[in-house]
Amino acid sequence: MCDSNVYIFAFGIAKHPGCARLLKTCVEYPKAHRMRICRTIVEEVRDNLTTQEFREFIGLLNSVTSIDEDFFVPFELGSKYEWKGLKPADAFIAAYTEWVGAALLVSENRHFLSRRSDLPFKVLSAEQCLTRISLTP
Repeated sequence: MCDSNVYIFAFGIAKHPGCARLLKTCVEYPKAHRMRICRTIVEEVRDNLTTQEFREFIGLLNSVTSIDEDFFVPFELGSKYEWKGLKPADAFIAAYTEWVGAALLVSENRHFLSRRSDLPFKVLSAEQCLTRISLTP
């Protein structure tokens, strides 16, 4: 599971090569690296890309996954993360990541989540994720 900033950095003007490489890897090996995305992330990406960049992003999504609607994520799961002190938007991303059963949340700016030892998933940067993928047989 990737946070919105990974997509923004892969498609937008402020490019991060690791983000683009990670997405390319996920597209090339969709069975080995399953992607999930929720409506909230799609909307945030849309708000931060040009129309053409967003079209390219949607093309990538359509080739590897479908969009999960936010209302499927149990409210109680988001509340659990808010109770732990996360802001509502961050609590939702954590809840969604747990709800889909993702082992990883790839993000370039959710470092506060990576400091929490009680999460049921790991938080890695795109570069850290690429290193982990390359080490996995």
